[in-house]
Amino acid sequence: MAGGSPFVCHPPLAAWADAIEANRAQVPSWSFSIAGVPAAELRARARRRVLEIAGMEDDGRPLVVTGHQPVFYHPGVWIKAFAVTGQARCRDWRAVNLTVDHDAAELAAEVPFRSGDELRYTKEFLVIPQSGRPLESLPPPAPEQVAQFVARVEERLASLDWSDGAERFRRFAQALRDACRTAPHAAGVGVLSRRGYERSFGETLCPDVSVAETSAAPEFLLFFVHWAVHARELQQAYNRALALFRAEHRVRSAANPFPDLRQLPDGSVELPFWGVTGAGIRRKLYARRKGGDIELVNLEGVFAKMPAKGGGSAVEAIIASGARVRPKAVPLTVFYRLFVADLFVHGTGGGRYDQVTDALISDYFGIRPPAFGVVSASLYLPLGVRPVPPTAISAQRRKLRDLVFNPQRYAWEAGDVDEELARLLARKEELIQAINEPGAARRALTREIEAVNRALGKKLAPVAAKAQEELSRLKARARSAAVAWRRTYPFFLFAPGSLWELLSVPAGGPRETLETQGG
Repeated sequence: MAGGSPFVCHPPLAAWADAIEANRAQVPSWSFSIAGVPAAELRARARRRVLEIAGMEDDGRPLVVTGHQPVFYHPGVWIKAFAVTGQARCRDWRAVNLTVDHDAAELAAEVPFRSGDELRYTKEFLVIPQSGRPLESLPPPAPEQVAQFVARVEERLASLDWSDGAERFRRFAQALRDACRTAPHAAGVGVLSRRGYERSFGETLCPDVSVAETSAAPEFLLFFVHWAVHARELQQAYNRALALFRAEHRVRSAANPFPDLRQLPDGSVELPFWGVTGAGIRRKLYARRKGGDIELVNLEGVFAKMPAKGGGSAVEAIIASGARVRPKAVPLTVFYRLFVADLFVHGTGGGRYDQVTDALISDYFGIRPPAFGVVSASLYLPLGVRPVPPTAISAQRRKLRDLVFNPQRYAWEAGDVDEELARLLARKEELIQAINEPGAARRALTREIEAVNRALGKKLAPVAAKAQEELSRLKARARSAAVAWRRTYPFFLFAPGSLWELLSVPAGGPRETLETQGG
């Protein structure tokens, strides 16, 4: 392993049941409402809706939720679905994987290949990102695009002489072709190709639920309406949460982890939601009051209108208008952590930014934020290159520098010492002693030392050439090692069994235990 734990899990899987029990125990004490609906009631309705979309009944069993964009992500993301699926199976829970299909992402994969004696990698694109166009708005790639993508990846993998990789990609390529024939959009291609790849190994993970679909449901729209009606108060709470995060983590950039929500000169308040236009473009949304209405506006003008009193009538107005609203990161996790999941499971990046969500929940809703989980992993391909010790290259560089300023230290590498070399070495020793004597003519002695060094350098040129060759070899090996030890290669170059192994679960067969020492 290239350093660090290969599996990160907090809290440990064995503690998830306790976290869920504690989260569920808080709900009866919630006294706030969302758009006039008591929070506990909205939670019951929202989780029932999400489970219905997932093809399941809400029978009271605990629900664990994770999610990601429907892209060709690396195993560190993929393992979240394995973790929640494994826990649901062995504990008789429910699990759902959210498809964040409204993100403006890409369908692309980093692929290693060999060029001469070195390993390299490149990013191969199936669907190139388009500014402002979420994956739910992009069409599935045409058959010729798929064929070209497959051919490029196959060519790269063929250079590695790695039969397992070629076989895994063959499985994925077939799943990809099948997905492109049936998927309604690029987001669907990402989901269906992954599920087809999993099925080729006999795996069926927890169901995927589209955030775009759940965002059109009345329960989510109530949450959105509440935010729009209380835009100013929530903007202030949101920005306070960001300020707290930046202060605690010494973040200087006003763009990290997200920009503050703005208020425009006309009083319009920015919402942390997207509005998807009829052309399928994501636009920032602002809320402004006009008479008895709230206008939702973007740079193109009025996006939708709703009654300023909010509630069910505002939801009905949004549905009737056909407006498509989608949450950004913070409201997405606020909604699912409060109103759907008994435990929401992030990756390491999401776990970091959800500290902002914690602060917002505490500040605005006045409750203790439900605990969330973090799961990630580092898996590496067997590309046969060992890491280069950090000291090896620096030591070789020091040697080359010494061959200029202290060449006498490496005279032994020249083999037989001839008369001229012996004379130069003796003279260098004399000069070093002389320059350290009191009252020495240092300038003249320094010039002579430099002349002797140059003469020694010429005599030891083969030694320097060999050292330079070794430095070049180490650098090339380090470049190859950096490629070999990347953790961001796509899931379809890995077998599901390797993820179950990290989770201490046998691949295939009953999964009765699921325990790890995850940190």
